[in-house]
Amino acid sequence: MIGRGQVAGSDSRNVYIVGGGIAGLSAAVFAVRDAHIPGENIHVLESTDILGGAMDGSGSADTFYVTRGDRKVNKEVFNCLWDVLSGIPSPTAPGKTVKEEIFEYNRTHGKDVKGRLIDRDGNIDYVTTMGLDWGHRTKTVALILTPESRIENRRIDSWFSPSFFKTNFWKVFSSMFAIEQWNDLGEMRRYLRRFMHGIDQMVRGTAEMVTPHHNYDSIVVPIVKWLNEQGVDFQMGCKVTDLDFKPSTDELTVERLHCARRGEETEIAVGTGDYVFATVGSMTADSTRGSMTEAPGLETGKLDGSWTLWESIAAKRSGLGNPSNFNGHVDLSKWPTFVVTAKDPTFLERYESFTGNKPGQADMVTFRDSSWHMSVLVPHHPHFLNQPDDVYIWGGCGLTPDATGDYVKKKMGDCNGEELLTEVCHQFGFVEELPRIIETSTCIPQMMPYEMSHFLPRKRSDRPPVVPEGSKNLAFMGQFTESGECVMLVESSVRCGMMAVYSLLGVDREVPPLYSKVYSPRAWLRTLRTVLK
Repeated sequence: MIGRGQVAGSDSRNVYIVGGGIAGLSAAVFAVRDAHIPGENIHVLESTDILGGAMDGSGSADTFYVTRGDRKVNKEVFNCLWDVLSGIPSPTAPGKTVKEEIFEYNRTHGKDVKGRLIDRDGNIDYVTTMGLDWGHRTKTVALILTPESRIENRRIDSWFSPSFFKTNFWKVFSSMFAIEQWNDLGEMRRYLRRFMHGIDQMVRGTAEMVTPHHNYDSIVVPIVKWLNEQGVDFQMGCKVTDLDFKPSTDELTVERLHCARRGEETEIAVGTGDYVFATVGSMTADSTRGSMTEAPGLETGKLDGSWTLWESIAAKRSGLGNPSNFNGHVDLSKWPTFVVTAKDPTFLERYESFTGNKPGQADMVTFRDSSWHMSVLVPHHPHFLNQPDDVYIWGGCGLTPDATGDYVKKKMGDCNGEELLTEVCHQFGFVEELPRIIETSTCIPQMMPYEMSHFLPRKRSDRPPVVPEGSKNLAFMGQFTESGECVMLVESSVRCGMMAVYSLLGVDREVPPLYSKVYSPRAWLRTLRTVLK
């Protein structure tokens, strides 16, 4: 058990949660449910006007819908997420928890991809072979078996030969997990080990699960509703700008929070017995949005506050990570995405007839030879709770945003919505339908300067542990803490929230172990069968 701190159940303690993303929301649930902290003693300090962090989503049929991500879930791997959702009632399925609703939904809406890759000639590649040679296979197996400590701060392309990145295995794997060849080798190792149990289902996607609607509607809204019912104090528009530490060389204790509340500077005194759980860094900080006629632009001013908070506290004390490793390489960490709101089914009809995939049936469809390494996602309909039957949602992303498009001769991040629709339709071969699709669609391009920053090569010391050495009342959360879990996953955010609460608040309950089948002969058989394909 992770355990220290006071006995769970003390009513006098206050918990200050910096950041209202899924890590902070999960920590609030665990603090109420397992540490028995009264809801009114839990204060969630969120700088924006919406909770959920990267799991956001909003809009209407009258304008357009937007989301900055669509996070996959996995039955076996996401033990901490299932734990938090097992006690949250579903607002759309009376009598069921959110976990039960998601599991039941996937029994009838499971993945089963028909067309996963499309080549440069517009033909579907059914991935009858992964395209790996014996050198690629040997290096893949060796990576799984190599201790992480031996490959710190290395790029993936320092391990594999250039030919590896042209294989179907890499095209499917990298698009599925949003990993590129300049990313961290140790992170690729974590993904290979964590998802060994389903590697043979990588193409069909049958190991993956989805939420009934967008993540915000299906996960964030029910959690926030439950926390409100418990009396949790949400302070919106409150940006925490700095933490004051007690003077000490061996003890880490927060004494004060500095905040900016809609332009007004305030302070919060942290009393004896109080705790601070702080989210540091952000994938979606400083995101920008374009339109059908304007590109989104690129913001690098760290306006969000989550990065500058981390920079400030890391400068004060050693052992609290190195934020510049992640926010100092925007050329490698930026990620363009787009969301399409369509008032006409033409694109969806052509997509289904061409790929064989019904909406929601494929995790994504990737243009294998696209210079942008572009993929398209068509979710189940409706994707948003307030989405009418005759309005359709789909979207996409690109992993090499600085390359010139194959049909639109611009960088992906420099394209407006109409140009993105043009590139997609040419990749599919829907050229005749393009005018109709443009006329009846609103494509919103987005640029996130730090979305891929957690994938950058790193040393273990570049990210702070969830509970730093010597900490008496401070824990870190989010994608930039070292919890042992893979980055990008909802599970990693929830896990660090659970670790923080259980450790500092003395909860007598185990954090679920990291899921891995690396010692399973059956999982190895599936892995070898896949790489030999």
